[in-house]
Amino acid sequence: MQQQHELNGDIEQFLQRLNGQENTEQEADIPQEEPPQPNTQPGAEEDIQETIHVYFVREEAAAQKDVRVLESTPPGRHPGRPQRKSDLPAYTTIIFFIFLILSCLAFQLYLVFTPPTATVTLVPRSQIVTLTGTLQIGRLLNPLTLSQSQTVAATGKGHQSAKSATGVITFYNGLFTSQTIAQGTILTGADGVQVVTDQDALLPAATPPLFGQAAVSAHAINPGTKGNIPVYDIHQACCSNAVLAKNTIRFTGGQDARDFSTVRQQDIHAAAAQLISTLNRSMHGALLGQLTPQEQLQLLPCRPTKTSDHPIGAEASHVTVSVSETCSAVAFASQELVNKATGFLTRQAKPTMKTGYSSLGDVHVSATQASLTHMPHPLVFLTFQAFGTWIYALSHRTQQQIKTLIAGKTKQEALQLLASLPGIESVSIMWGDDSKLPKDTGYIHITLIVA
Repeated sequence: MQQQHELNGDIEQFLQRLNGQENTEQEADIPQEEPPQPNTQPGAEEDIQETIHVYFVREEAAAQKDVRVLESTPPGRHPGRPQRKSDLPAYTTIIFFIFLILSCLAFQLYLVFTPPTATVTLVPRSQIVTLTGTLQIGRLLNPLTLSQSQTVAATGKGHQSAKSATGVITFYNGLFTSQTIAQGTILTGADGVQVVTDQDALLPAATPPLFGQAAVSAHAINPGTKGNIPVYDIHQACCSNAVLAKNTIRFTGGQDARDFSTVRQQDIHAAAAQLISTLNRSMHGALLGQLTPQEQLQLLPCRPTKTSDHPIGAEASHVTVSVSETCSAVAFASQELVNKATGFLTRQAKPTMKTGYSSLGDVHVSATQASLTHMPHPLVFLTFQAFGTWIYALSHRTQQQIKTLIAGKTKQEALQLLASLPGIESVSIMWGDDSKLPKDTGYIHITLIVA
């Protein structure tokens, strides 16, 4: 305590001395008609010494100032040479130390004369109320039709195994007796392709001028497209006396083994989904042109039509998908929707809210779906969602009463008191030590936080 009084005394003496110095400087700047009379009172010698010290500083500063004004460079310096630290005037160092002393004294005064503040953070109880409803609101816009196509690669995988060509061999009998050509008879065509019969051929006897004849099925021995021989590729005598074999029709169905691409359902679905997304954005932009500045848009459900130039599973390297949709929408005044939905939500919340709760901020309203009825005449409806926050109200008067309640209490006592108050969810106090809170409510600050 004694050190504090001494510090206060030093501060007061310093301030008085500083004030006296300023007054002396002001008097020194004013021209005097008569020279000042010497002071013969006790202690005058000390005052004169102090005054001489002040005049010495002022005269040095003035002289330095005159030198800077009268000469382009200080004595002993060359033009363009940077000023060295030693070239600085002496009073600059004195001013720096005076500023440092004043800063330290001001900080000490702040610590001594400014009492600490207790910060009380309160989280009032809150509740969110939600509402989903439907309103007959808005007007129906004229429908629009948009179409778009896209060609994408087919990503399905198909495999074709090698297959033998098939056909018919006709045998002609020139004998007057019947003959039988056994199953498995091999015949070679003009292009070297071999075929084999699949069954016995029973040839009747010839009846001139007609030959006895019989036709049986046959297939190419080697699978592949080479087995697709043309008509009369086989035209030869064979098998027995007076027997002729011909293929009067071409062989077909022969195929080589290969892999190929096919159209998958996912190919069509992915292309259609991308087209629908693009069409929806275009549709939304086109319908916006029918709105007034105060209106918002809500699309009505629309079903797109999808087509493709290849069916699912077909062999193709690419598939072209086309999507067309016709849509309409509901235009509604956004502020009208907010006002009506807020009214509905407030009326719903009142019976469920306890005393002391009030709404916080604006009610958030969003349109979720538009619908249309045609009977007995077209009507548009808008489904919306709304939610708002209700919080236990702590008025300025209530906050002042809380400050009075905890003033002078310990931190633990204040926490217990605040936790027992109605409408308080949680509380915390920022207080540096275990001493009691300030008795002056002006040094108790309350902060409200909405969880």
